[in-house]
Amino acid sequence: MSLLILIGLASILFGGFLLLTAFEARAGSRLLEPVRRTLDRHIARLGFIATHIDWSAFIKHVVGTFVERAAHDIAHASLLFVRFVERLLTRTVRSLRERRVGIVATQTESRQRATLRETLQGFRKTLKKVHAPRSRKAKKDTES
Repeated sequence: MSLLILIGLASILFGGFLLLTAFEARAGSRLLEPVRRTLDRHIARLGFIATHIDWSAFIKHVVGTFVERAAHDIAHASLLFVRFVERLLTRTVRSLRERRVGIVATQTESRQRATLRETLQGFRKTLKKVHAPRSRKAKKDTES
């Protein structure tokens, strides 16, 4: 059915073309002449380009450009995948370290508290010695 529709459409267009040329021959002028002249120029230019193009070089250029673009996209996708895996591994390692540090921290927490207390007590003693009121005799000796 679609084939009959296409044949009928082609026949109608061909009949319209024959009627148009008969009408133009009787009238002695072209119908829509400015538009048809510009259309003729464009078609002549396209015909010139089509006959003078090195099609093998053009196709080689297009295929090369396509391959370069595809390689770039594949490399970019690979990089994104590697970065995704890197982030995933970083998070995993961080959580494992935090678990390990949590276990070690509970074991060494008491030792750290004792060490901190000793350090603070030593610091307090040093401050008391430095800021202790000096005797008058010690002040006179340092002034002279």
